[in-house]
Amino acid sequence: MAPAHQVVMLKFIKNLSMLSATLDTLQNSNAIEVLTELLDRSRTAPHFKEISNQVLNTMYNLCRLSKSRQEEAAMNGIIPVLQNIVKTERPLKEFALPILCDMAHSGKRCRRLLWQNDGLEFYISLLSDPYWQVTALDAIFVWLQEETARVEETLQRPSSIDALVRCFTTSKTNAFENTLEPLQKLLRVSLPIAHAVGRREFFARIVQKLEHSKAVVRLNLLKILRTICDASEQKEALIREYGMYPVVHRVAEKDGAVLVRNMASELVKACNERGKGSIRDPRRRRSHASGALPSPAHNSRRHVSSLWGNDTSTDPGNRINSTNRARTHRSNSSSNIGLGGSGSSSSGLKPSQPPIGPSRLRLRASQSSLGLRGPSSQQSQQALSPSSFQGSNGTSNANGRYRAANNYVPRRHRGAGSSAAGEGREWE
Repeated sequence: MAPAHQVVMLKFIKNLSMLSATLDTLQNSNAIEVLTELLDRSRTAPHFKEISNQVLNTMYNLCRLSKSRQEEAAMNGIIPVLQNIVKTERPLKEFALPILCDMAHSGKRCRRLLWQNDGLEFYISLLSDPYWQVTALDAIFVWLQEETARVEETLQRPSSIDALVRCFTTSKTNAFENTLEPLQKLLRVSLPIAHAVGRREFFARIVQKLEHSKAVVRLNLLKILRTICDASEQKEALIREYGMYPVVHRVAEKDGAVLVRNMASELVKACNERGKGSIRDPRRRRSHASGALPSPAHNSRRHVSSLWGNDTSTDPGNRINSTNRARTHRSNSSSNIGLGGSGSSSSGLKPSQPPIGPSRLRLRASQSSLGLRGPSSQQSQQALSPSSFQGSNGTSNANGRYRAANNYVPRRHRGAGSSAAGEGREWE
């Protein structure tokens, strides 16, 4: 068929593809395979621009919103043909790129063919195009979600990181607003990439655009900053390091949007907490470097020794002996107070006997407060008899007798008594 007749027939098929009812019929008639072969074969034909124009419009109508037809077109070899058209034919680029970028959303078969034809590198190269960088970035994000490890390995290359940073820092107004959401999602999926893009020029762009009039732009910028801080070892300390703290703090205090103000407040709070931790860390490192920390037992022994004002030598045995001597001294002084005079205090102690322990002194003081202890030893024996521990109803308290025999007075007996009760509670 003559080239002029081919153009007429292709226009007719293009008009048919504009109707949704004819798409399945065209697919079943093997139109995708025929059109792909014609597009590849006619690259050297004199009417290539007219033919490729009609074919690309028809293929776009067929492959739009249909994963099955996109896979069929990819399996028939349309990917390298479209890539060649994008590189050589500037006007036809606008028809070929939508088909190529949609194939990242199709499925495993399309992505496998894209890997064979360096599809990911092709998408990365589109990040420098201000008209197609948003579409390319969205395709990269979808591909990263499906094959995270393999795509992440390619994106971590220095050339790929440079392309991402350049796309963020050099995009124009409308393109910049549209790139924020797919970029934030991409960085959230891959923390290594988020850590790699954390450069000075990237943060300078964030600070510059935080003055944007749209609240959604400011919110997405703060989300990107939060993601980069989470991926970095320094966390929110990056905000202070790159001089972003005053701007973020001003947004947290004066921004009119509630979501933006809350996000900025969280960043400021985390930055302040991180700053306090960094101040404490050097002091802690110096204490560890100077020597091992003392054990809790060592601290408790030193504390007891300092309470009684005795020698604070490093020998644990000396500290224990000094503590016992302090307790004996306190017990002797308490016996004079609790028994009410020198005669009562000397009656229970002899020079040849060992010092009375604190538990026996507490028992005597409690018995004296209850009126159970008199001046003679006979009354003291009666104080320990079972009849002395009778309750108010006259019944014997066997449990109290058992505890009294073990140098313990129940708490309910300690509150009884007159003026001596206060002295008994003083020794408790």
